[in-house]
Amino acid sequence: MSNLETPKKQPGCFFYGCITSLVLLLIVGLTAFFGVRYAIHRVNALITEYTDTQPMALPKEEMPAAELEQLKKRFAAFNEALEAHSNAPPFVLSGREINALLSSAPEMKLFKDRFHVALEGNQIKGQVSLPLDAFFKIPLIETKGRFLNGVGVFKVVLTNDQVSITTDSLEVKGKPLPEVYMSKLRNQNLLENSEIDTNAPVISRSESIEIKDGKLILQPKKPD
Repeated sequence: MSNLETPKKQPGCFFYGCITSLVLLLIVGLTAFFGVRYAIHRVNALITEYTDTQPMALPKEEMPAAELEQLKKRFAAFNEALEAHSNAPPFVLSGREINALLSSAPEMKLFKDRFHVALEGNQIKGQVSLPLDAFFKIPLIETKGRFLNGVGVFKVVLTNDQVSITTDSLEVKGKPLPEVYMSKLRNQNLLENSEIDTNAPVISRSESIEIKDGKLILQPKKPD
């Protein structure tokens, strides 16, 4: 028997390739894991920073049922006049009447008692107090018990027979929303994904929508 020991077989390239692949896979997996964790942590931190644990008290403007019914009839009559292409006068609404109509609309039931609209001069000012978990339920995102309490100034524009509402300024939790978010929000039509028909006949037959002296004025198109 030889005194020389038989050399042990060394791991080949396949072995090292497998180890390298496993290490890279582990690094990628850990990076993704901590990346997702960081993103979740960041979102939850923003929710904590810009939301409250209690809803904000909003103004209450009750309208008796009989008065609301008369308002709806007046709006229906205006719509019928537009359909008949008659020379209808402008339809004028106060902030109180807007709140009453919106609160009674079936498509706004999710927002009932969670918003208030005020017409001040030539601006629309809105207040919202929305429970986040009623709108967003995402695993690991802490929306339960958090309320988005905000005050904003909005613009209403009618173009190409389509109405849009955009945000001019917004305060949440008593402080202005950072410009990095506002720059995106200003260009976003708040009605874009809503159930409200922004191209309804009453809109398509209107020439303009104007906020003036604390009133919303819907100016009909002149009949042909």
